Amino acid sequence: MKYAAIIALFGVLAATSAEAADPLLVGVIAPTSGPVAVVGVRQLSAIQWWQQDVNAKGGYHGRQVELITCDDQGNPETAVTCARDLIGRHALFLLNTSVTGPVRATVPLVKDGPVMIVASPTIEPSPQSFVFQGLPTDLEITRALDDFLKANKVDRLAMIAATDATGEQGVVDAQKVFPQAGVKLELTRIDLRANDASIQLAGVMKSNPQALYSSYSGGGAAAVVKSYVNLGLTVPLIISNGNVTDAFIAVIKNDMPPRLLGLGLRSIVPALVADAQNRARIDYFEKSYQAWKHEPVDQLNHLGLLLADIAGAILANVGDPGNAVADRSFLESGPIVSVQTIHYGPDSHIALKAENMAVVEYKGGHWTKADPLR
Repeated sequence: MKYAAIIALFGVLAATSAEAADPLLVGVIAPTSGPVAVVGVRQLSAIQWWQQDVNAKGGYHGRQVELITCDDQGNPETAVTCARDLIGRHALFLLNTSVTGPVRATVPLVKDGPVMIVASPTIEPSPQSFVFQGLPTDLEITRALDDFLKANKVDRLAMIAATDATGEQGVVDAQKVFPQAGVKLELTRIDLRANDASIQLAGVMKSNPQALYSSYSGGGAAAVVKSYVNLGLTVPLIISNGNVTDAFIAVIKNDMPPRLLGLGLRSIVPALVADAQNRARIDYFEKSYQAWKHEPVDQLNHLGLLLADIAGAILANVGDPGNAVADRSFLESGPIVSVQTIHYGPDSHIALKAENMAVVEYKGGHWTKADPLR
């Protein structure tokens, strides 16, 4: 009996040890193919960097992080399949890097958990939900652009938006912000898969705008830039936050506008970030990521890292990260340091605000603070 008890004790200890060594499963939904693939690929790359960096340091509480990824192709139906699969495989929570339509389709699936952290600025989660936004909302991003236009005395703006859900939300927000600020808005729309925007641009340019805002993300937005150049336009072209990337620059390198501006997280120009902890995180990430991937860091990488750092904060601080209520309570309880400091609360599941955004400009081979418009 004595030996049997010892053997049983060893069995319990071995089982406990095996359980402690089980990996921490993190589900990632990312459009790595289809018309918005660059959005998912770049964010996923940063999340993968985070995984290998954390695991090289021993993981969280002795457990390694394992990513389970699913390509939703930017398609709502596929996104639902991805979410169901990841939840069925017991992912502790979901990082959803997709665009508006697919993200909206997955929200009902997490009404009782797990926590889902999203990157589409057109998603405004209810504080009662298990969904958390990693960016400012599109409305806040639009306000950041409006602040820049006011500072530059711009009162005539042309805007071209895609006809998908992201584009439509952008139009709604633009119509809320710009007319009230005294900015005359001339609007046109284009299909996300269109390869020419000449007709649309020729139409809105009749209003003699002082700047042109292309509000949608993905490689298809390159059609706007190409048509802009073909028409010989010279007004400053402002692109959306999703296209403030070197990948997008590589696509349009033969069709560069005279002035290319974009809406970006302040962290993409570290000199615009005042907080020392944020600056340290940016510096470490950029140096380590470039050594790992041998490519420069861009806006979407920063966004992917924001989501990963939120995930890391849960894994480091919540005793049972599979408990959605505990995860939500933790996220609502205090700030999280990343490339920008993230603030959630019981009354808001939106991480950042307009002041966390800046209008940046591509010049000298990199993104920097935008010069005044003339």
